[in-house]
Amino acid sequence: MSKASKPRREICPRSNIFCNLVDKIVRRPSMQFLGQWGYHCYEPRIYRTLAKILRYVDLDGFDILLTDYIAFVEKSGYRFELNFNLEFTDICVNTILYWVFARKGNPDFVELLLKKTKDYVQDRSCNLALIWRTFTPVYCPSSLSGITPLLYVAQTRQSNILKIILQYGILERERNPINIVLTILLYPSRVRIMVDHELVDIQEDAKTCLVLCSRVLSVISIREIETQLSLGRRPIISNWLDYIPSTRYKDPCELLHLCRITIRAQLLTNNVLPNGIFSLPIPVRLQNYLNLES
Repeated sequence: MSKASKPRREICPRSNIFCNLVDKIVRRPSMQFLGQWGYHCYEPRIYRTLAKILRYVDLDGFDILLTDYIAFVEKSGYRFELNFNLEFTDICVNTILYWVFARKGNPDFVELLLKKTKDYVQDRSCNLALIWRTFTPVYCPSSLSGITPLLYVAQTRQSNILKIILQYGILERERNPINIVLTILLYPSRVRIMVDHELVDIQEDAKTCLVLCSRVLSVISIREIETQLSLGRRPIISNWLDYIPSTRYKDPCELLHLCRITIRAQLLTNNVLPNGIFSLPIPVRLQNYLNLES
């Protein structure tokens, strides 16, 4: 290995999962010149190692894994060629998101992921802003053809997880939030198996998802939805308009809802959603309203 590609162990502790994983990779004789090999040479070891942890991990263990990943990215003394750094973190993120969203589908794990990484969410290019990274729902080593967690949750209509993502202001940060509404309504349904391995009524969840989006947005373009319908696309629920308030597309928006949007926007600017809501000197009922409970 050349001097430029040798790892330095100045900050990253030996107990760090990701530091140890890099150690295992670079010790292999075939990996002594990382620049000569593509990610396919070391991706299986990374996936197997992380999958073994994530398959059975509890919340405390997942907290440790996320803490290790953050420390690895922020403070690691490892320095490799840029391509290897990018590939290694991409494989790690793809694996983590795949197990959290596609395999576990557990709201508690999603909330913990958002809590641990919320300080980085304002920078979409940051490797620690996991909610903006892409992953492949049917696992593939490369995430280049993947989708974001929010889009995946919209496709699968996981209303309990969507609610948590929305409470953290992720839909408000979307550049074109109507695309999420269109996905909920028009994306072809797929069989979904959750943690309890019971089939979920996707139509009922789709209705709940539309209601949740209506609690975040001030305007939902019915014209865009109707344009898609005119092209032959079929909504997952026939009476979808019943679940979008008329004040989102026809009548004047309620003052109470406009106040909610304004307050949440300010909290979002200060990056304190949703916890900042409960520091406001207002009744609990209004706090719950701001937190999209009603």
